[in-house]
Amino acid sequence: MTKKITFVTILVLVASFFSFPAANKEKEELYLKAITEKDLNTKIGLLKEYEQKYGQIKEDKTLKFIYQALADTSYRLKNYDETINYGEIALGYEDMDQSIKLNTLLFIANSFLILKKDFDKAYSNAEKMIELCDKFASQMENSGQDKAKVEQMVNVNKTAFIAPAYSIQAWALYSKDKDNPESVKLAAQKFLKAYEIDKAERTANMIFSLSVNLSQKNLLQDAIDNVEKIYNRENNPKIFIESSFLGQMYLRLKEKEKAIHYMELAYKIKPQADAAMSIGRMVNKTDPEKGIRYFSDAYILNGEDVHSDAYKYLQQLYFMVVAKDKSNDEKEKGFQQILDDAKARVGNVTKEETNN
Repeated sequence: MTKKITFVTILVLVASFFSFPAANKEKEELYLKAITEKDLNTKIGLLKEYEQKYGQIKEDKTLKFIYQALADTSYRLKNYDETINYGEIALGYEDMDQSIKLNTLLFIANSFLILKKDFDKAYSNAEKMIELCDKFASQMENSGQDKAKVEQMVNVNKTAFIAPAYSIQAWALYSKDKDNPESVKLAAQKFLKAYEIDKAERTANMIFSLSVNLSQKNLLQDAIDNVEKIYNRENNPKIFIESSFLGQMYLRLKEKEKAIHYMELAYKIKPQADAAMSIGRMVNKTDPEKGIRYFSDAYILNGEDVHSDAYKYLQQLYFMVVAKDKSNDEKEKGFQQILDDAKARVGNVTKEETNN
């Protein structure tokens, strides 16, 4: 996205030159050379040369484009102090092209964040991006243009600028006061706003990470709400981890049915002996048949250890509850069938594999 925006920016800067009368040929050549140069190190040198030679001419209308290009190039060269300096000078000029202004605000906000220099300024510049995009959306909706075209343009702006702006604000809130539960909560909400616009996996990862943080601060319901909002995303690569997390959170809230629901989802993805035992303990009184299934799975996953708790629970539940009224012969055959069925379900999953 940044490369696309930069290309548009260059077009604007090149086109802008022809709106102004050239003071002299040398100046015109230096401007065009600096604006169109592709090598970043050469480009920054040319831009600084132009600024040094002609920066004192305040009425020079090309200067605002030079400062915009200086901010852009400095950012791409990862010189964040200069990005902030040149970007703030550029924003001081009036009648800046909206796409360039948004781009410049994005670079400045990110630079403050990366430098850990002033999280409040990172946040406030991101807020300006959101306000500018909202203003643009309002103007477009009242422009009388084709609705489909307007919606497309507004959505492009949202993805390119509003989503990153919310992410910057989230990082600023968290970085400034990560030990404060309220700050972490607000940061997660900002990441969720970014995710609503652009469902990037990196944003989902941050939402989950902050939700774990919230759970450690005993904000369990907030943690659950956040993760459930990203849980059903398409091809969720972390569905096992998130299912396990949600199961544990509901367990801590003593919401047994929801805890079992998510724990079973995690177990289906990755059968583990400990998980099978936990589910078995939770369901065996209300659903003995299901309890037997999980205890037998745990027994097989634990390497068929007859001294394990899984085997003891399984024997007790089967012989004392489920098959208590059957003959001894029926009990033995039924018990063996349970073990055979568990082996078939678990397949080739070994204890070592499930603990990885």
